Amino acid sequence: MFDRSDLRAAEEAGILTRDQSSRLEAFLIARSDPAVKGAASQPENLRFLNNFNDIFITIGIVILAMGLTAITALVFGPQFWGMVTGGRAGAFGALILMPVAGVMWLIAEYFGKRRRMLLPTMAAITVFTGYSGLSIGMVSSGLTGMNAETVTSLGSAWSTLGKSGLGTFLGCGAVAALAWLRFRLPFCMFLMAVSAAAAAYTFAGFFGDAGLVFGGLLSLLIGIATLAAAIWFDQKDPGRITRLSDNAFWLHIAAAPQIILGLRGMVMGSPAASPDTAEAIVLLAGLAFLGLLSLALNRRALIVSSLLSFWLALGEVVSAAGGGSSMTFISTALLLGTGIIVLGGGWHTARSGLLKVLPRQGLLGRVFPPEAA
Repeated sequence: MFDRSDLRAAEEAGILTRDQSSRLEAFLIARSDPAVKGAASQPENLRFLNNFNDIFITIGIVILAMGLTAITALVFGPQFWGMVTGGRAGAFGALILMPVAGVMWLIAEYFGKRRRMLLPTMAAITVFTGYSGLSIGMVSSGLTGMNAETVTSLGSAWSTLGKSGLGTFLGCGAVAALAWLRFRLPFCMFLMAVSAAAAAYTFAGFFGDAGLVFGGLLSLLIGIATLAAAIWFDQKDPGRITRLSDNAFWLHIAAAPQIILGLRGMVMGSPAASPDTAEAIVLLAGLAFLGLLSLALNRRALIVSSLLSFWLALGEVVSAAGGGSSMTFISTALLLGTGIIVLGGGWHTARSGLLKVLPRQGLLGRVFPPEAA
C-alpha cells in the first residue's frame, strides 16, 4: 500500500499540485483494491488538516489580523472625524480593513500556492473575504449617504444600512469567487454560498414582515440550489477521493442550515420564532428527510450542520409531551445523543439497508454510491 505522506511531501515540494495528488491517490487506491473502485468507501476525511502545525499557524494568522487591524486603526485614526463629518465614514472603514485584507491575500499566496497548507490558507482567505466585503459595504453605505445628518430615523437607518449590508454580502461573495478562481480552494464554495444566503435575507428585510416569509422562501431555494450543486460534485466523484468531493463537502455544510432556516421561515413566518407543537412536528419531518438524504448520499456533513435546528424542534415536541424546562433539555439531549451514536456506529449497515430501495445504476447510482463490499 502506498504512503499518503509521500504524496503530501510531493505537494509541498511543488512536484504535484493538490489536484494531481488527489487523482494519483484515487488511482493507487483503485489499483491496490479494485473492490473500492466507484464505491463511496472513503470516509469524509478532513483533508484541509495535515497536522497540529496547521492549527498553530492558523492561530498566528488570526492574531496577526487582529494586530494589523489595530495598527491601521491607529494610523488612520486622526482622519476619522474629518471623514465622518464629511459624510465619508465608509471610506475610513475601508482604509482600516483593506490593507489587512491585502496582507491576508499575500499570506494565502504563500501557504496556498507554495506550501499547499489548506487550513492556514482558509483562515487567510476568510479574513480577506470578510474584510474586503465589509470595505465594499462601507463604501456603498457612504455612497448612499450614511452620516449623522441623513440617518434621522429608524426607517432611514435601515434603508441605508440595509443597502450597506447588501454591498457587504455581495462583496463577500464576489471576492470569495475571486479567491476560488485563484486558489481553487473548496472552502471558498462555502463562503460564496453563505454570502448569497445572507444577501438574500438582507434583501428580504426591505419588505418588512412580509419579507420574513419571502426570506424563508429565498433561503430555502438557495439551500436547495446549494445542495444540488453539492450533489453534482458528488456524482462526479462517487469514491469521495478528489477535490470535487471537497467542493461538495463544503457545499453540504452550507446547504443544510439554509434549507432548515428557509423551512422554519415558511412554516413559522420567521426563522427566529419558537415553533409550536404542530410546527415542530413539520420541522422534524423535514429534518428526518434531510437525515435520510444524507445517509443515502453518504454525507454526515448534512446532519451535523443541521443539528441545532433538529435539537430545537425535538425539544419543542418533548416539551409539548409534558416535560418541564429541565426535563425537556435532559430528554432531548439523551434522545439526540443516543440517536447520533447509534447512527454513527451503524452508518454503513443503515446505508446498505436504505440503498436496497434506491436505484443502483445510471446517474442516481452515482448520486447514491454503493457501499464497498
